[in-house]
Amino acid sequence: SNAVSLDESPLLEGLIYVGTDDGLLQITEDGGKNWRKVESFPGAPAGTYVSDVEPSPRDANVVFVALNDWQRGNYAPYLYRSDDRGKTFVSITGDLPKTRNNVWTVAQDFRNSNLLFLGTEFALWTSVDGGKHWVQLKTGLPTAQIRDIAIQKRESDLAIGTFGRSFY
Repeated sequence: SNAVSLDESPLLEGLIYVGTDDGLLQITEDGGKNWRKVESFPGAPAGTYVSDVEPSPRDANVVFVALNDWQRGNYAPYLYRSDDRGKTFVSITGDLPKTRNNVWTVAQDFRNSNLLFLGTEFALWTSVDGGKHWVQLKTGLPTAQIRDIAIQKRESDLAIGTFGRSFY
């Protein structure tokens, strides 16, 4: 088991999430003194790679988790939201295409809780309703694996990092 994704809540010191390459999400609420783990997500195959954990910048109880099963030839999207610091999860893949759309990264806007951005194997997606409906963002962006997303607060810019195609 290797840690592949790690993030601390920007709202609550000591609330840390660690995702692993063998499908575990480790959570501490006291800066690492005590840990609990999530071993399964609804509808995702056991052991699916936790490609990203994104604590909400708007609510300390909310965390988003992206899973990716490409290593086993499964390119379905797996994206989850928890409203109770990782005790329970619901899928928010909504109407994302279900094939050739494995998920790498997710980000929530710091002003609008329902505005989400999602990086997948071939595209950048956005949702304005918390993940029920997704629209591909295409303007000026080539087909690329979107591996990281950050929202720069001062200018409200969306920054994305791709695998092999540059930074936008």
